Amino acid sequence: MKNTAQALGHEPIRKLVVRMSTPSIIALLVHALYNVVDAIFVGRGVGTLGIAGIGVAFPTFLLMIGLGQLVSVGSASVLSRALGRGDMKTAEESMGTGICLVAVAGIALAIIGILFGTQLMKFSGATSEVLPYAVSYITIILGGSFPFLLSFALSGLVRAQGDALRATVPILVAALLNIALDPLFIFGFHMGTAGAAWATILAQGIGVSYLAWHILRGRSVVRFHLRNLRLRAHLVREIVSIGTSSFIRTFSSSAATVVINRVLGIHGGDVDIAVYSVVNRLMSFARMPIFGVVDGVQPIFGFNYGARQTDRVQSTIWHGLAFAGLLSGFFWIVFLVFPRAFLGLFSTDVALITRGSTALRWIALVIPLFAVQAIVGGLYQAIGRASHALVISLLRGIILIIPCVFILSHFFGTTGVWVAFSVTDVLSALIVLPMLLSELRRLRRLGIAYQAEAAGIAD
Repeated sequence: MKNTAQALGHEPIRKLVVRMSTPSIIALLVHALYNVVDAIFVGRGVGTLGIAGIGVAFPTFLLMIGLGQLVSVGSASVLSRALGRGDMKTAEESMGTGICLVAVAGIALAIIGILFGTQLMKFSGATSEVLPYAVSYITIILGGSFPFLLSFALSGLVRAQGDALRATVPILVAALLNIALDPLFIFGFHMGTAGAAWATILAQGIGVSYLAWHILRGRSVVRFHLRNLRLRAHLVREIVSIGTSSFIRTFSSSAATVVINRVLGIHGGDVDIAVYSVVNRLMSFARMPIFGVVDGVQPIFGFNYGARQTDRVQSTIWHGLAFAGLLSGFFWIVFLVFPRAFLGLFSTDVALITRGSTALRWIALVIPLFAVQAIVGGLYQAIGRASHALVISLLRGIILIIPCVFILSHFFGTTGVWVAFSVTDVLSALIVLPMLLSELRRLRRLGIAYQAEAAGIAD
């Protein structure tokens, strides 16, 4: 098992990027697919109001995912850099601390869902017609959040040890089970949006059990010990500091979705909210390959940065950008050329398909640019530069998108909302690119300094 971690520092970068990214890309695509399938089954089994309901619930669902990513990315960054330094004690402690954080978050979310589900959905923009569908969905999702969060955390920790293929198993299993359970609960048991939620939670619980068993049996590079199952203040601070940018990125998406739902309610109505619910899922599906590449390159960044091999870090940046750009380009083409075909999967509602085609084309217009900010943000997280990663997360998710939505919707109505996404991606790329060039210069200087230090020691 140690060879999987050591390969991060020795295997050729191009081959390593593809090998580490591909399992995650496949798993995340399948993960996104079941979000799409959820909406398809809800649209066909419940109707446009059901789609709007899970769309209104989506910001809260994103917050849950954000907490999982916070723990996953933060603890994985600590673990991978510790492995690069050969510090197994810190690596093992980061695993235990990460699992404890997940347990705390799961309990908190369950309490919030039970006590404040209705208030959350009203705040998210649910109209009186949409509210029952949204509440029945989100109450179950938050109540069963622990297995969902644990799946994120354990997958990140195993991937950080170089075992990318195994890390994707719970995601794949959960996604496939979710797709199988959706029609059973929605059509067979007639449970509506609640059925979609139960399918998600049950599938996640079964999926994560595989990784939990793998770790408990002592088969991972970093071993699990009960004595490490506690919150260590210094590790909590580091995990939260590094992972906060991932949470903020997801939180900002959640906040933006709330704002967008409210703006659409003013300038449009329930059909436009449903349109955004569908298009948002399609775009999430298109972004998954980019996030898969980020998942793949982060352990490479972290290990080699910890091992002072900055030339490998620089090479990984370029190969990661190329791979992510290539994959996102595929979705860019198909969404621009065939928008009605994708919208038609969710509903036969002519208004939804017509308005959704315009929305999808505008939002997907410059999607390859998203790869730049995602890879650079992932780099900063992996090497422990938390404040820089936080800036990138805030940039697109809140600082740019929300003002653009308000300004452009004022002049162009619902079309302005859709245009705001492309404007935001262009502005984000223009800001992040100089940050990337500056980081590359810093890495080159560090490489020269490390070489000089090594030469001095040799002498």
